[in-house]
Amino acid sequence: MAARRSKDHTVFRNNNFDPENIDVVLNIEPVGKIIKLPNVPSVYYEIDNHVIRGVDRHFYDKVDLVLLAQNKFKDFYSDYKTDFLPLACWPNMHKRYHDEPQTFDIGFIGNDTYPWRRQLLEALEKKFRVLRTTSKPGEEFSRLLNRCKLTFNCAMHDDVNMRFFEAIASGRMLLTDYLPEQDQFATAGKHYVAYRDENELIEKVSHYLRNDAEREKIAKAGLIHIHGTHNYNKRLNEFLCKVKNLKS
Repeated sequence: MAARRSKDHTVFRNNNFDPENIDVVLNIEPVGKIIKLPNVPSVYYEIDNHVIRGVDRHFYDKVDLVLLAQNKFKDFYSDYKTDFLPLACWPNMHKRYHDEPQTFDIGFIGNDTYPWRRQLLEALEKKFRVLRTTSKPGEEFSRLLNRCKLTFNCAMHDDVNMRFFEAIASGRMLLTDYLPEQDQFATAGKHYVAYRDENELIEKVSHYLRNDAEREKIAKAGLIHIHGTHNYNKRLNEFLCKVKNLKS
């Protein structure tokens, strides 16, 4: 989306392009359909490397660079040229929707089959009005989160996931499990709030539901910070800089 909206770039999909028009190939999961063109840099962006952990080795050989969304797992890819490109938000869609009523205390959108995540959601449901659902990405996702006073996140495998950026960007205060890797993107207590166990999660939900001004101050600061610092326009520029380094 960021590349398509840029006047400086033309985006071709994998079933509709002339190789003569291509300056770089960006492959994104699944790994099995990697495209490699003669004399053109080919990059593979692995979003779920916290789950995949470098097992698709015969595919990585086909590209010039493997981009990792989670730098913590780079050691699994030590035989390949890698770089770090974290996830981000899309401010045009992940934002505050002031016309949405706040009908839930806390909300979660996504896969809740992960056992620890499911346990925490079930604990929340015993005490609070919880939105627990799935949705299409983008505006629908943000509008649903905007119906909640707080948003909830729990990483699957120590990954700073899409929800971390998108929930903060949606303008409702995020409560998420603490990961040291998050510190490079936002500040706990200023842009979002972290919990370390079930009891602390319940306590903090109760606290921020009672303290509207404190909750909204953190939510607003988080939105401004993530929108300005961690958006996909900036990630596109970071990607293009990495491609230039490949060519040099």
